[in-house]
Amino acid sequence: MAKNPVIFIIGPTAVGKSAYAIDLALESGGEIVSADSMQVYKGFDLGTAKPSTEERKGIPHHMIDNADPRYAYSAGAYSKEATAVISDIMARGKQTIVCGGSGLYIHSLLYELDFSGQERNESLREELMREAEEKGSGVLYEKLLEIDPSAADRVHPNNIKRVIRALERVYGEIENSGIRDFERTWNAPRRYETRIIRLTEDREKLYKKIEKRTESFFRNGLVDEVRGLLDSGIPRNGTAMQGIGYKEVAAMLAGDYDESEALRLVKQNTRRYAKRQETWFRRYIDAEIINT
Repeated sequence: MAKNPVIFIIGPTAVGKSAYAIDLALESGGEIVSADSMQVYKGFDLGTAKPSTEERKGIPHHMIDNADPRYAYSAGAYSKEATAVISDIMARGKQTIVCGGSGLYIHSLLYELDFSGQERNESLREELMREAEEKGSGVLYEKLLEIDPSAADRVHPNNIKRVIRALERVYGEIENSGIRDFERTWNAPRRYETRIIRLTEDREKLYKKIEKRTESFFRNGLVDEVRGLLDSGIPRNGTAMQGIGYKEVAAMLAGDYDESEALRLVKQNTRRYAKRQETWFRRYIDAEIINT
């Protein structure tokens, strides 16, 4: 058990988690462990709001730029690497601050999860991704709706990653997206002594922040970033390119629609994502709630 609890800074996108965590790290002499499923990829900077060197203010940041975006990076791999990082920070007597909005990544650090089935399912995942590319993501959602309506109710039709995970579970290749008895973990003992700080904001104010931030992404070169990533050989149908901001711009560059439509879609999808994040994080009932 840690001398100091591991502090988790959680909340929806654009609420101000990174700045809050950096200020806390400056006060405590701590180090930050990112729990963001997109910031883990090298070269995915603007669209992930990855803090710049200047913004980090000299605070060590871990689990950023760890993964090669040409290949899928799993929650299981993240959990293994991030727990090793946390152990190292603890051994050095530093305050550990986990900061991020990816619910599964956060959960994999709070609780012992079994990801043993994930690696066996790569072929099925690739097959489903190809089907989505060839026939459209709606085909997969309709398939999920037909064979498991309750699972379909829990995912958004356009969230292709979650639709595929649900189908993987249904097909029996892995259980609960590679996590056995997932629901039971909410009442299980935690991996660390923890302090959870959940940042919130009035929804309309948060949505305005999301819209302004999205506009700044486009203004500051998101389209060029995505173009460069695609030109470097990162597949459009790859896991990394399914992140919000990247998939819409990739589709725009492929001629599916113009930039104004891409901007609209990124705003819309980010708002929906923020709402889902809030639903997930409300389940941590012992969290301290801070309205930003």
